[in-house]
Amino acid sequence: MLLTMKRCLKCMKEYDENSGVCPYCGWDGQDAPEDAMAVRHVLGERYVVGAVRYRTDRDFLYSGWDLLFDRRVMILEYFPRAMASRREDGAVETGEAEREDFLKGLDRFLRDSRRLITLDDTPGLLNVLAVTEDGGTAYAILDHPEGMFLGELMGEDEICPPEQVQWMVQEISRPVAAAHGAGICHGQIDADHVFVVPDGSCLLAGFHGHMGQESDIKLPEKERTYKDVADLASLAGSILTGRRRWMQSQVSENLERMRGDVDVPECIFEALWAALGTEEARRPASVRRFADLFLDEATIQLVQA
Repeated sequence: MLLTMKRCLKCMKEYDENSGVCPYCGWDGQDAPEDAMAVRHVLGERYVVGAVRYRTDRDFLYSGWDLLFDRRVMILEYFPRAMASRREDGAVETGEAEREDFLKGLDRFLRDSRRLITLDDTPGLLNVLAVTEDGGTAYAILDHPEGMFLGELMGEDEICPPEQVQWMVQEISRPVAAAHGAGICHGQIDADHVFVVPDGSCLLAGFHGHMGQESDIKLPEKERTYKDVADLASLAGSILTGRRRWMQSQVSENLERMRGDVDVPECIFEALWAALGTEEARRPASVRRFADLFLDEATIQLVQA
């Protein structure tokens, strides 16, 4: 008997069309938010929209399939929830009162996404392959290697060993520093934007530092840059202690608990305190400086060895 195959629109693997659930990732096609694009919608006659990988107040990220090159991709959609709504035909619209801010954010999304293409192959960056406009908004088409987002891999109460967190900070700081050099801030570094490939390496996606909420748009560049440092520090702290526990406590309480943990090197505690504490004079001036502080003890140990 000849089997007819269909493609799972989450993991993009093929399987027997008679199976109701993907045998590889377990997706059944039923988990899309109401205001997401419809599964199998085709952008620009080329990109098939698949499952929602995450959503934030600023965007959707979908799995996708590139019909031209027969490859899986990820599709980042500019969709600021406070300003945008979805029509029945899938297009995005906004009210007259929000239209000016929506268009400013759309212009920044297009400009910054195109700049990110020039950073192709920067270590630690999930590459932007193309940028397109469709249905009243814009989309960045991203590479889709094997792997999963950190937020999908780790439960809210799971923790990572300090040496793994140091490795992650080192890897994520590289694309953030490169983007800052190109005038782009990330704006939302967290576990849902860190993609982990099978060998344990980390790739950063979802740069949106110049768009979304009006308050973010008006922040001076120095403060937007510092927000990336603080977000990276908060991500590191949260996976050292457990994300649920981190979110339920004040920064000072989290750090005081960490001070008593003999398994956390002093350099990590000092770096987090500098980045997240109230003393502005101690704040790392750049994401590279934060990474240096966070890795200091490991670097010294490596030299001594």
